[in-house]
Amino acid sequence: MNIPLIDLKRPYKKVERKLLSKLREILAEQRLTAGAYCAALEEGIANISGVSHAVSCANGTDALILSLMALGIKRGDEVITTPYTFFSTASSIALVGARPVFVDVKKTDLNIDPDLIERAITPRTRAIMVVHLFGRLCDMERIGSIAKKHGISVIEDMAQSLGARQDGIASGAFGDIAAVSFYPTKNLGGIGEGGMVLTRRKDLGERARKLRAHGMDAPYHHEMIGINGRLDEVRACALLEKLPFLEAWNSKRIANGMYYNRRLADLSLALPPTDGKGDHIFHLYVIRVKERDRLQAFLREKGIGTGIYYPIPLHMQPCFAYLGYKMGDLKVAEDAALTSLALPVFPELKKAEKNYIVDSLRAFFGR
Repeated sequence: MNIPLIDLKRPYKKVERKLLSKLREILAEQRLTAGAYCAALEEGIANISGVSHAVSCANGTDALILSLMALGIKRGDEVITTPYTFFSTASSIALVGARPVFVDVKKTDLNIDPDLIERAITPRTRAIMVVHLFGRLCDMERIGSIAKKHGISVIEDMAQSLGARQDGIASGAFGDIAAVSFYPTKNLGGIGEGGMVLTRRKDLGERARKLRAHGMDAPYHHEMIGINGRLDEVRACALLEKLPFLEAWNSKRIANGMYYNRRLADLSLALPPTDGKGDHIFHLYVIRVKERDRLQAFLREKGIGTGIYYPIPLHMQPCFAYLGYKMGDLKVAEDAALTSLALPVFPELKKAEKNYIVDSLRAFFGR
């Protein structure tokens, strides 16, 4: 059996015919930027996330940069974040001139540890950037309380958590501003790059919209210095065709994750925690095991695709050496880099494929 870690072809089949028809229309009419599809996508994502302002942009990294710029974060400021995430979480902070301040993660779910945030706050701290890692929501009540106490902003990096909910609140509606990614492998993935900024605040929404288009508030009138970060109609159209499937796809991911948790509970590995009700939408299903590399090789021989997210924590990346961190400073993240392994969890996984993956894992552990 051959099972990829992520299969993009299966979900594409659901939208292929209608999407190709609409793409031909867009290309024939040459309505390529800032059109009806971008506007409709913004409205749809805003409704799902429970926010009043949504600003589409070119990719998830731009969404993070625009979020930081909208908050006025600049050189000399500090932003607290996690070292265990994709690179752009921290690189976006550095790119606006601010300093990433890394706080270790929790052993249970590898999200930023709220118990460690407060001690990292200094007079230069302007924001906390949380990452809902692998689709699992952070403890936003605790983090929000800390931010409010110290008068700092909360940015949600929700590249992996679109549609996740906690106590009835959707990812993207907890903090001051949030960044979405529509990279093809995401739960709502496009036919290329794509991103969006979400916020409940009118001032931040208006700033992000201007900053996305070179800081223009009117044609050729630049109120501020922004970036060229617009989403095009072709990619927006593809995302809009997939959007009605998002809830069902997330539900299937949750079901697959819960299935793994039931079938693997007696093995010598750490499983992702979830309430099964939407706090974790399983962008990735990540286990942790001491014999990670040997297990990965074993599964590869069985035809099962896996992935390592992430092999080097950000505080150990060469480009961040100037921050002064050393090995041993953030031990949970460092251990996760050596033990984490992602298993296939995409919505279209067949029952036979899930059984085969579980049986292979149990065979590895002699069960």
